[in-house]
Amino acid sequence: MLLVALAALAALAPSGASPLNVMFVSTMSSPSHYIWVSSLAEELLRRGHHVTELVIKPPATPHPNRTSFVISGKIYAETMPVDLETVYECNLFEEIQMLYEFSRDSTNIVFESKAFADLLKHLKQKKPDFDVFVLDFPMQEAFIGLNYVIGRKPMVAMTAYNLPVEVLTLMGSPYFPSLLPYSGVGAHGGDPLTFTERLYSVCRWIGFTTYINWVYRPDVDKMIAETFPGAPPLAELEKDVAISLVNTNPALHGAMPLVPSIVEVGGIQARPPKPLPADILEWINEKAAPYGFVFMSFGTNVRAASLNKGSRDAILRAFARIKQRVLWKYEDDDILDKLPPNVRVSKWLPQNDILAHPNIRCFVSHNGGLSTQEASYHGVPILGMPFFADQLGYAKKGERIGISRTVIYRTATEETFYEALTDVINNPKYRANMKVVQNAVRDQKETPVERAAWYVEMVARTGGAPHLRSPALRLRWYEVWMLDILAAAALAVGLALWLVRRLLGALCSSGGARRRTKAKAH
Repeated sequence: MLLVALAALAALAPSGASPLNVMFVSTMSSPSHYIWVSSLAEELLRRGHHVTELVIKPPATPHPNRTSFVISGKIYAETMPVDLETVYECNLFEEIQMLYEFSRDSTNIVFESKAFADLLKHLKQKKPDFDVFVLDFPMQEAFIGLNYVIGRKPMVAMTAYNLPVEVLTLMGSPYFPSLLPYSGVGAHGGDPLTFTERLYSVCRWIGFTTYINWVYRPDVDKMIAETFPGAPPLAELEKDVAISLVNTNPALHGAMPLVPSIVEVGGIQARPPKPLPADILEWINEKAAPYGFVFMSFGTNVRAASLNKGSRDAILRAFARIKQRVLWKYEDDDILDKLPPNVRVSKWLPQNDILAHPNIRCFVSHNGGLSTQEASYHGVPILGMPFFADQLGYAKKGERIGISRTVIYRTATEETFYEALTDVINNPKYRANMKVVQNAVRDQKETPVERAAWYVEMVARTGGAPHLRSPALRLRWYEVWMLDILAAAALAVGLALWLVRRLLGALCSSGGARRRTKAKAH
């Protein structure tokens, strides 16, 4: 027994000897999404591991331990831009349809790409022996078939989508719509959801769960069978997933009941700043901008150039009325002749590094998850203009905890935008509240990316971290919810009531018979 214990401890102990050979796949059609997941690949390389990856963007810098298969050409999100004028009008069923059509179409584009074909050829010819397979999983589940190709290695699933319920189900963790809004951002500091919020969460949970289980997952099984002949279905391949890395942090998302195989690494991409380009620094420093500056960016999935001209011009007029300078990420040239003297635009800006500059006063954002996390990491209050998906949840959460204001794109005017902007700039409560969040976000024993990399290494060392596996994964759904126990209890109570009724009936019949006998005797 002592030898067994010592062997187990040795397996769990960190090993600095041999580097890992990691298969890394991130095909989600979102540049910002890739920024998040690639942070882990960079950290694994920094630790001396080897990474073979299928990705949507080429790495910023080459590395001798990195073998990249890059999907060339425009990704799905770039060929099918979001219609900002109609996205607000989607009902629940249209939202579900839009999300999973995006998932199917973007998956098929990758399956048909040269990069994917080259990767399969590489795997079949070179037959590399991987230690662990890291997959950007939700909405791209069909790529789990690659694990069949490489011999079903221990898996790490990761997602930049906050904490999808699909991940909770995957890891055998409980989900309660009353505690965590479906596909939303959690409550703060134990502050419960209202009745309306719980009702909305339940309706979304039922709608999404029904579609996923009866429509989407069968489609994924078909894609796996067609692309990876001989591979088992999705439910079987999911058994290889040892842990899931999720994009949440209690300081921003609230506390949630999670099994230990779900690891929170929210803000994995947020980091200390790199030096800014000289031209940007000269525009925003204290000498050039004595009243500070405002930074505006809608991330990578919402193009500011897609704003209708009326809304765009209203924003420009509001900017012209403030004392601060404005730095705006804007993708087209059609605005250059309309810029007020205090506004500068650029087609690309280093967001994380700009948010770290001490002269910034406000971040005008689409309230995307990664943008909100980076603003929280650097302590910058937000003026949000959300459009769809988790942006709406982050906007509501930001207002709830006092770190942001929200303006609605469809109804925003020059006056409403100006009022909200100057409120965030001038009212110290927003920066003070954001400072509280910032301190909590940073108060961790290690950085999120270090934690993520350690868990990947631990999965490889332990052969899939079986000690973290939830027992719920070996129970049927009705056993998890104890419906079989409730049914047995109901049956027992019903049987007991039936016996009592029969007994009382028998006693009553016996008593009645005796009374009739006595009456006849008299």
